[in-house]
Amino acid sequence: MKRALADVAKRCQKALGEGKWVPEENYHLTVRFLGEVEEGKLPDLLNLGADVARKVSPFSLTLEVLGGFPSPKRARVLWVGPKEESPEFLRLVELTEESLQRLGFPPEEKEALPHVTLARFKIPRDLSAVLGKGNLGIPRVEVESLTLMRSELRPEGARYTPVSRWPLGGKNAL
Repeated sequence: MKRALADVAKRCQKALGEGKWVPEENYHLTVRFLGEVEEGKLPDLLNLGADVARKVSPFSLTLEVLGGFPSPKRARVLWVGPKEESPEFLRLVELTEESLQRLGFPPEEKEALPHVTLARFKIPRDLSAVLGKGNLGIPRVEVESLTLMRSELRPEGARYTPVSRWPLGGKNAL
């Protein structure tokens, strides 16, 4: 699946040119970005992850459309996501959000949209050259676990390190 995403990104890069293109090993679906978190909150986050993962069954997504944030005509982010809403993904987001707010995290203001970021642009781009180009050729993504990731921003780009992973519908961390 990551190889197929990388192929889509390469085709888009030919059409769009310069940008900060996400390396293949960094492709992921974000349920909720937390920002800076105190180390003391880690035990609560580990309990939260285990609890939320237990309540959601594995599901699949088909990443079949390209889009842009904040809009396709003035995009700072190029992403790929599903054409249709995923009730399972929304449930995962809802449970996570409720639990995070109980821990004192501020509410998320952005709409939950399952997507994989392919590129970021300093100067907003019109993505018309790559949108609506038919089948992207990405296989269905099997979402089988929830992972708490540590993100370190570095000059060469973000480095992601898994802190803990829980199987969806399961009981124990992987």
